[in-house]
Amino acid sequence: MGARQARTGRTRRTAARRQTLRQRVLRRRVLVMRAVVLTLLATGAVAAVNAVVGGPPPKALAANVGPVVELPAPPQAWTGGRTGCTVPDPSGTGGCVTGATAWLVGQLGPAVGTVPVTCWSEHAWNPSSDHPAGRGCDLFFGAAGEFPAGEDLVRGWTAAQWLREHAEALDVDYVIWQGRIWVADRAEKGWAPYTGGGVYDPQDATGGHYDHVHVSLHG
Repeated sequence: MGARQARTGRTRRTAARRQTLRQRVLRRRVLVMRAVVLTLLATGAVAAVNAVVGGPPPKALAANVGPVVELPAPPQAWTGGRTGCTVPDPSGTGGCVTGATAWLVGQLGPAVGTVPVTCWSEHAWNPSSDHPAGRGCDLFFGAAGEFPAGEDLVRGWTAAQWLREHAEALDVDYVIWQGRIWVADRAEKGWAPYTGGGVYDPQDATGGHYDHVHVSLHG
C-alpha cells in the first residue's frame, strides 16, 4: 500500500511539474507576442500588426506610412495619353476601360503575380465611382468579405505600395487599402485614414477596402 501511494505521489508531482512548465511556456509566448505587437504598433507596421492580431487596424493606428515591403521592379511609363473608356476590359467584365487602365492591368502579373482583378462595373449604388468610367480596378487578396492575414496581407501591401511608388509612371490617381487612402496630389499626407466617403462602411472588410486594393487612374 505504501509503495502504491509513493508511486501515486510521484505521478502527481510529475504532472504538476509538467503543468507548471506548460504555464511558463505559455506565459513566455504571451509576453513575446505582446512585445512584438507593441513594437509593430510603435513603428507603424500596419500590415504586420494585422497579420498578428487579425482584423482591421486599431483606430489609434493613424500612421500615414505602410509597412516596409520589397517592391517589384518599376514599370515602363504609360505614354498613351487620355483615351476614354474605349478599350475592352481585360478583367473580363464585358465593359470598357481606358487605355491606361488596360495597360496597368497588363503590368500587374509581372509585378505582383496572379491576382483576381475586377475593373469595369456599373456601380449603380455609387455613380461617382471610377469603375463605370473604366478608370478603377479592384485587386483581391484572400477571400472577398474577409480580413486578409499572413501572405495575402503582405501581397496586398506589396501591390498597394508598388502602385503608390510608381503612381506617376502608372497614371495612378489614388489607392485605397486596409482602411487607408493614398492620393497622388496629396502625396505628402501619406496613407490617410479612409472614411468611406459617406458611401461605404470603413470598418467593413469590403467597405473599408481590407479585402481588396482599389486603384483609380487619372484617365
